[in-house]
Amino acid sequence: MWGLRKPFPELRTERFILRELENRDARELFKILSDDKVMYYYGSDPLVTVYEAKNVISYFKEQFTQGKAIRWAIADAQTNQLIGTIGFHNWLSQYHRAEIGFEVSQDYWQRGVASEAARAVLTYGFEEFALHRISALVAPENLASNALVQKLGFKAEGLLEDYAYSHGRFMDLTMYRMLASEWKG
Repeated sequence: MWGLRKPFPELRTERFILRELENRDARELFKILSDDKVMYYYGSDPLVTVYEAKNVISYFKEQFTQGKAIRWAIADAQTNQLIGTIGFHNWLSQYHRAEIGFEVSQDYWQRGVASEAARAVLTYGFEEFALHRISALVAPENLASNALVQKLGFKAEGLLEDYAYSHGRFMDLTMYRMLASEWKG
């Protein structure tokens, strides 16, 4: 299990530090994960308390330790302020595959945050974690996320009808994939 053998990897991009989430991030994470617009396609309801954000941080740490997932904080390189998270989940190491997921504070939408962070995470996933396939599940009506994964080079494989349930409704999700041989960094 990779989580037990390695310290949490810190990545840097031009504008961001991708680092482990810490309890000090709880208030900022709560602001992000309590926003209805951010959470609309997330797959769970908005948080109600800062305590829930602390539980989310604990969950991400536990998943990393168990080698099941990794979730980086996306922090501003100048201020170290949390502005989102990104990472791999549904990790099946025996099949060399995982799913990528991310969310960014509404204050930073349309600024290339997810794109810049995703490029670093995808490169790390293929090169350091030896992933062969990375998937992304995106609601068809989530135009920004669909545009992002397509821009990154993901290929749509099909529509999963009524695959998720969130905000009192069933949601279709488009399955995208990127193979290691297709990643252009």
